[in-house]
Amino acid sequence: MNKQKPALYLYFFSCLLVLTAIFFDIEELELFAKPIVIPAIYFYYLQHRFKRMNWWFSISLLACFIGEILFLLDSNFDVLWIILCFFISYCILIKFGVDDLVPQKLSVSNIMLGILIVVFLLFVLFSIIDLIEPESTERYIIFLFYGLTLMILTVISLLNFFSEASKAALYFSIMALCIVISDVFYSFYHFIEPIDLFNYINVFFQLASYYCMVSYFLVRIEKPSKFNR
Repeated sequence: MNKQKPALYLYFFSCLLVLTAIFFDIEELELFAKPIVIPAIYFYYLQHRFKRMNWWFSISLLACFIGEILFLLDSNFDVLWIILCFFISYCILIKFGVDDLVPQKLSVSNIMLGILIVVFLLFVLFSIIDLIEPESTERYIIFLFYGLTLMILTVISLLNFFSEASKAALYFSIMALCIVISDVFYSFYHFIEPIDLFNYINVFFQLASYYCMVSYFLVRIEKPSKFNR
């Protein structure tokens, strides 16, 4: 058996246990299985990249793990701390997405399409925040800032996907899509209407995003950072 496979199998098995726990509302099983998911997929990454591991990626995944644990231990924990954890992770991902951008000649049609996409994403963002109805102006601003971060991640993933046909760009785009879908349905379930289907979709795409994240960093070719130029 390939020595990397057990870690990957553990990831998929723990994901299956989490989804089972969510579906049948077995809290003890979720408490057992969910903390295994990220360490399992990270160990899979280390088996491939132990000598060339990316520390920023490790911090990004650690931030996600902390956010997951905070919510798992106490569902009434202040969501702002959880948002902070994932915000740190997404900012790091945006940094790598910017590093991967391939310079392109912009045409009028491309510019117009980009503007339409941004306007549409802004419309969706403000619509969701209005549905959430934050308790204070400060929370509204925090949710808006977090949503803008997700929008930037989405736009960068689209730019990468349409400018460079590579596995890295594909995984980055799928990862961004999973993150956005997960966070949107998290908002629907926890702030708008606690429909079980919303929670199932949230958890499924959340778990899938970790696999795509690791896959992206496994196939990504390291490039000099644009931030250091």
